[in-house]
Parts: sequence; C-alpha cells; structure tokens
Amino acid sequence: MAGTKEDVETVKRNIVSIYEKKKFLVIALCSYYAGMALQDFRTWQSNDEFWTNQTNTAWADVFTNVIDEPNETGFFIAHAVEYGVYLELANDRKHEALRPVMRELLDAFMKDLKRIWQ
Repeated sequence: MAGTKEDVETVKRNIVSIYEKKKFLVIALCSYYAGMALQDFRTWQSNDEFWTNQTNTAWADVFTNVIDEPNETGFFIAHAVEYGVYLELANDRKHEALRPVMRELLDAFMKDLKRIWQ
C-alpha cells in the first residue's frame, strides 16, 4: 500500500495538533477563570463579605495563577499573607473566602471545559 506509513504519520501529527490546541484553550480558560476568581473575591470582600477589613493587607495580597505542568493544568486562588490560613480555617471556616469564590465559578468552568474537550 503506497503512502500508508505517511498517512499514519499525518494522522499522528493531526492528533498531537488537536491535543495541543485544546491544551492551549484550557490554559486560556484557566487564565480567564483565575482573573474572574480574583475579581469576584475583591468585589465581594471590598464590601466586607467574608471578614472585616482592617488594614486591607489580606484583601490586597490574595492572588491567582495558572498551573501549566506536563500532567496538570488548572488555576488557583491563594493568600500571600501568613495569616491567610487562619482567615480560611478559623472558627469552623466562619470567614473563609477562597473556597466560596471557587465554588461560585465551578459549574461555569466545568461547562466551558467540557465544551473544549467535546
């Protein structure tokens, strides 16, 4: 069969190309949702939604980032202040902020993620 090996190589390249494009879309999606998470947190907390701002240090030092590793892609939101863990976990999570923000975005993120991989 003429061209069979060539055809197989073409199919392999196409599969890799499709996967890479989808991975780039997932990274972009994660970047978008990381920005949304930070925006939502700052909007809600500017009205003292989760705790009473006294110095605005914890508010200003929350950050997000995208994870892009060979076997892992995602995003996160975190505190840069040492007492961020206390804010999240103290008093049976009474003043937690980061998990509620992520929960708020989860359904929309999963829906968008599924669209990429369909």
